[in-house]
Amino acid sequence: MTSKFTLLMLVGVLVASLDVQAGAFEDYGGFGKYKQSLADGGGCISGTVGTSVSGKNFNSIVYFAGTQYGEKARFNKAYFGFTTLNKKHDIDTNSLRASAFQMCLKPGNYDIIGIEARGMESTKEVRMPFTVETGKNVYLGSLIFHYDAVKALACGSINSQGVEIRDEFFRDTPLILRLKGAIAPESSVLDAAKGQPYFYRCPQ
Repeated sequence: MTSKFTLLMLVGVLVASLDVQAGAFEDYGGFGKYKQSLADGGGCISGTVGTSVSGKNFNSIVYFAGTQYGEKARFNKAYFGFTTLNKKHDIDTNSLRASAFQMCLKPGNYDIIGIEARGMESTKEVRMPFTVETGKNVYLGSLIFHYDAVKALACGSINSQGVEIRDEFFRDTPLILRLKGAIAPESSVLDAAKGQPYFYRCPQ
């Protein structure tokens, strides 16, 4: 199988559909393949997603696919992400802009398979697994996009553009609970080592 995955939506189309009230956004893929509400027996994933990159018009996207659907799942991938097109972010400091997200999905096993930032997507698939359980909200972590070669090298990444996974469960929980329909998350932070080379975790 090729290591590249196909981008299904143009960034311009994506941005046009964003919720102008928050920096985070989500999409459930072709025909809502993965969507399932809590009321209908689904489970959720949550966290915060953002960037340390300054300036306007920065869009970052984290793609995932359901492993239970086999290889074809890559072409029905879903995603969550972050945009700086508005200023209504849950976290806004000199070094970080981020917002909370919660997506409710069909229970099962999923893999994060890649990232996109500023229209450039990862050329190597990663396999960073997580599990969605009925009636639960799994906290994946705080996923922060960087474009800093010095920081990336210090954190063990070989790419200047990448995503640092932080465990900010106690900081992020109140932000998640403010979202419509949110339920209390349970901590289960992604294993960044399985998401290399684009995902990494800095030593604490």
